[in-house]
Formats: sequence, structure tokens, C-alpha cells
Amino acid sequence: MKTKTIILITLCLCLFIPLNAQDPTKKIMQGLMGKGKIDDSKLPKAYEFDWEYKTEIITEKNDPMQMNYLINSNSKDYFGMHVSSKELKGQGTMRIVMDAKEQIMIMFMVMNGQNMAQITKLKGGEASKNEPKFSFKEIGTKTILGYTCYGMQIENADYKTDVYFTLDAPVNFSAFFAFANNKNSPKGFDPALLKVLEEDALLMEITAIYKKKSKQNFTMTALSLEEKKTELKKADYQFMSMGF
Repeated sequence: MKTKTIILITLCLCLFIPLNAQDPTKKIMQGLMGKGKIDDSKLPKAYEFDWEYKTEIITEKNDPMQMNYLINSNSKDYFGMHVSSKELKGQGTMRIVMDAKEQIMIMFMVMNGQNMAQITKLKGGEASKNEPKFSFKEIGTKTILGYTCYGMQIENADYKTDVYFTLDAPVNFSAFFAFANNKNSPKGFDPALLKVLEEDALLMEITAIYKKKSKQNFTMTALSLEEKKTELKKADYQFMSMGF
């Protein structure tokens, strides 16, 4: 359980802390992008999802942002994120697909009636020379969206974070964990435990406190989990070169 939690919080911090920036979508992309470009011939004809997981993220400024995750219950190769129109100031819609198999990120955008897409490589994982020292403890259980969730508190010199996750939901974050590897896992990590996470865990609530910069504090709370089919067809979008 302890190693599971370290992996969970590592992914939470990597995925959610950039959302505190004024332009969250751009910060996410800048933090994940590697060098070089790749053409759309690497993409499947369509990315398909059958579940939508809605969450709300509130930063220290008390400015709520809704982030919806698109999950394919039959694939660990990719997952999607749907940025709400509120965050885009009503200018259109954006769905971001993270493809672990190809190690690429694709943005599918609808702006002013035009369907556009951008694709870029992701940074590869690198081994950390200085392993962070964590302390952690169980903080009980709570019910979120009708599911029993297990709580763990993880703390080091920089962060104090409460995480709740369930093992009972019909879907999980397996595609998230597909990006993890032994290079960036904690010291003494047992790869067998990652397999358990890939099969079972769904993050339901996060409360993160950054001790040195309180403006980076945030909470993430699950709003809903429901079956919903979404399909992003490559042929429906015109692909452009990355503009960053």
C-alpha cells in the first residue's frame, strides 16, 4: 500500500499542479512536450471512449476549474481530457488525448466552426538522482460517489497531500499508470504493485498543500462517473504543426 501511494501522489502532482497557472492548458502542454514532431500517420483512425469522469479542481485563489477525463475501459494505451468551454472562455472546445503506446499527445480542437488538431511527442521518463523522502499514513476511508475510498496522507519537505482512491469503480486510471516506468519509480519499488494499480485504482479526491508556495495549493474532487461514448476521428480534423 505504501508504494502504491507514492506512485499515486507522484502522478497527481505531475498532472495537476500545472493547473494553477493562469493558462492551465498551455502549461500542461509545455510541461509534457519533448523535442521533435510526429505526423498523424502514427495515430489510429479514431480514439474511442466509453466513460466520462468529471472532476473539479480548486486552487488557492478559489477559482474552480472543471476537468473531465475520458476513459476507454478496454484499453490502457490512452486516455483523454476534456477542457470545459468555461476555461476556453466560450471560444470552442478542446480534448487532449495522451497516447502512452506512441508517447504522444494530441489536441483536438473545435474553434470558430473549424476542426483542428495538433500532435507532439512527450518527454521520456528520467531517473531521479535524489530520491524524495516521504512519510505517509493511513487516514481512514470515506464514501465518494457511492464508492468506498481509501485515504492516505503523504508528506515530504515540500508537499503534504491527502489522497483518496477507490478500488471498486467500474473503470480505473490504468492508462495514467501506463506512463510510469521503473526509471522514475521510488527506490525499492516493486513492479508487481504497479500492476495492481493499473487494474484497480481510480483517484477520487486530492488535497495538496505546497509548503513553500501556497498559491500552488489545490484540491481535486470527483463530481461524477458515468457511461458516455465519445469518439475522436482522425479524418474529422485538420492537423497543424505545433505552435509553441
